[in-house]
Amino acid sequence: MTDSAFYHGAIAIAAGLIAQAVAVQLAVPGIVLLLAVGVILGPDLLGVVQPSVFGAGRADLVNLAVTVILFEGGLALDLARLRRHQRTLVLLLTVGAAISMLGGFLAARFVLGFSWSTALLFGALMIVTGPTVVTPLLSRLTIDRDVRELLISEGVVIDPIGAVVAIAALEYVVGHHGGGVPVAVLVPLVVGGVTGVLAGLGMVHALRRQWIAEDLINACVLASVLLVAALSSEIAADAGLMAAVAQGVTMANARLRSLARLREFKETLTLILLSFMFVVLAADLRLDNIVALGWGAFGVVAILIWVARPLAVSLSTIGSEFSARQRMFIAWICPRGIVAAAVAALFRIKLDDAGMPGGDALEALAFVMIALPIAVQGFTVGPVAQWLGVAEPSVRGMLVIGADQFGRLLARLLVALDRQVVVIDRSPMLARRARQEALTVYEGDALSVDVLEEAGARYADTIIAVTSNQELNSMVVERARGSFRIERALAVATDPEVDGTPGDADVFPGEFPGLDDVNRLLRLRQLRVAEYEVPDGEVAGRKLCDLSLGASEFLLLVARGDKVLVATGEQTLAAGDRVWSVRPPKSDSPLGVLLHFKCERDAQSLVEVGKS
Repeated sequence: MTDSAFYHGAIAIAAGLIAQAVAVQLAVPGIVLLLAVGVILGPDLLGVVQPSVFGAGRADLVNLAVTVILFEGGLALDLARLRRHQRTLVLLLTVGAAISMLGGFLAARFVLGFSWSTALLFGALMIVTGPTVVTPLLSRLTIDRDVRELLISEGVVIDPIGAVVAIAALEYVVGHHGGGVPVAVLVPLVVGGVTGVLAGLGMVHALRRQWIAEDLINACVLASVLLVAALSSEIAADAGLMAAVAQGVTMANARLRSLARLREFKETLTLILLSFMFVVLAADLRLDNIVALGWGAFGVVAILIWVARPLAVSLSTIGSEFSARQRMFIAWICPRGIVAAAVAALFRIKLDDAGMPGGDALEALAFVMIALPIAVQGFTVGPVAQWLGVAEPSVRGMLVIGADQFGRLLARLLVALDRQVVVIDRSPMLARRARQEALTVYEGDALSVDVLEEAGARYADTIIAVTSNQELNSMVVERARGSFRIERALAVATDPEVDGTPGDADVFPGEFPGLDDVNRLLRLRQLRVAEYEVPDGEVAGRKLCDLSLGASEFLLLVARGDKVLVATGEQTLAAGDRVWSVRPPKSDSPLGVLLHFKCERDAQSLVEVGKS
């Protein structure tokens, strides 16, 4: 078999991506299959992937991959969102991290008999939880939103902190072994943090001034991340990891319009790197080293999962708004991911280079600690969520894409009917106007799955795109359908024949005049909202598209009991339904003959509609 690094790298990437695809189809955690594929393809079994062909460059390869992965994690970190659970999160990152490190240290030292230095390194590795594992675990569930946000936020923030602490512990151990002066643990954090923030601010300034061509943005940002990380590591050993995170967080919170595309690019790159790294690192793992650990390895895992993690969560959530059941679920989720695996491999390489024993056992135990919790939690997370009552059996939220006059009118009426509504718009001016009308607003590009996720698409049963850009409406609807369990995804279409418009995009029955006209008439207060009730009789059972409407009148909403739906032509009326239409002030609507007229309001006083 060839010794070409290119050949073995290509095999690893292809096998990793196939494993990820199969994991999605089987609804199992991807990392489980990645580790299994790596071991199967490695030298101990099939020998298809030989990590040794990468030679001395393995450590640099690991560093590069972890740098990009941590930068992508930083891009997902919205500081405003963290303020909701700031106290609990800070305690998890400090008290919780310290307990995890202490638990790992004591378990490795006294259960497996590791040396003090090797046990210290293993304890440092146990700080991380890993967003690359936590997010996929939770993506298959609709759980309590506060619990979900806390777990994902913890994973995003703790990964770089844990990695830097672990690297600092390694520098201390290696330096102490060689008789040198221990490296101050704060130096990499400070150097990396400062250089990362400065680099992030510089890239934000360049992007806002449009100094970089649009088609070069992703490549230039990636180049800046790698360059800054390399320069930071030259100033202080391994400061590049913190620099990557700091640059990602800085750019993530600058509200850049190009951030959505940048995130998509980094997610794709991260997926490839994860697939490659897990396969190669697992292939490099010797099965003999795992067997040599004996049953004690299971004892270490049990201590960390059932003692250290529950204790850390209990102390970190004292006085918080989380219930006992929510705390139990948070304590159950503590998987380690690619950062722990990569740093463990890096530890083995550097310990070997320094002539220190214990690197093989440390790496083997780290992989056991990664694989077992993921396998157990991956297959039990759903039942545990149901048992503890943190799963959301039904969702009632609604997303309105577009904060112009019509979008705000629709949102206000839905709020008045006790629906949970979030308005999404990328325009700061329109978002500000929506906030002034007491609406919940998320400012961002709705074409980004991240934006939809953060705005609450996972907890919504309906999404309706009402921007004046019909093509955008169609694209948002299709993206929401493909990424979330949305029952009704609807797009306003003034011309249903436009290519790419979904089949149910012609949302509002009646003579819909077009969004530009509707927004103009609403600004002039020349549209009103009429409310009707469906009586017993021949009207019940008819579809909305069969009703006769007045000139320029269109149906807006239908309420049946406690359920409120956006009107579509195929909906069938039932006795007692309430129907809202939008029409010119002096319109004589044929609906008044068929349905019981209840009330009419100026569109600007919509908050009162539904409460009368």
